Amino acid sequence: MRLSDSIWQGNFGYWQNNFIHNNLLVIGYAAWRGFESFGRGVVICDVDTSVTYSTMTNLDTISFTLQFMPSNLIECYLRSQSTSSSIISSILPAVATYNPHQDIVLMLKAYPQIEVNLLHQLKITPLNCYEQVCKRWEEFQPSLIT
Repeated sequence: MRLSDSIWQGNFGYWQNNFIHNNLLVIGYAAWRGFESFGRGVVICDVDTSVTYSTMTNLDTISFTLQFMPSNLIECYLRSQSTSSSIISSILPAVATYNPHQDIVLMLKAYPQIEVNLLHQLKITPLNCYEQVCKRWEEFQPSLIT
């Protein structure tokens, strides 16, 4: 039985919220950089599948890669990855309507799990994330490849 959602979700084996919180600056950086280059799209985050989800804490270092997928390539990319049609049908409308100045469409992939998140009305905007990462670039190397 899974405990109800709470602010302490990370303590109950649901690692995604904690992961997003810990990596929001680089996720926002990728979202803004992608938007500036290609327009609307999805940040795709491939998380190292060797991670044991139930033991993740704020102190754990989790390997992941980020890429930005422009809206005109999303459906083709997802079909090539054998993504379910329900996930595809949830991503496309979100990408068409999100506010790239305030929101991020994020797809977390940790094989075999795929989760789509609309990070909505963020306190720190994607542009602010981008600016923070650029100002503190040394802290984020070698995590980010330009």
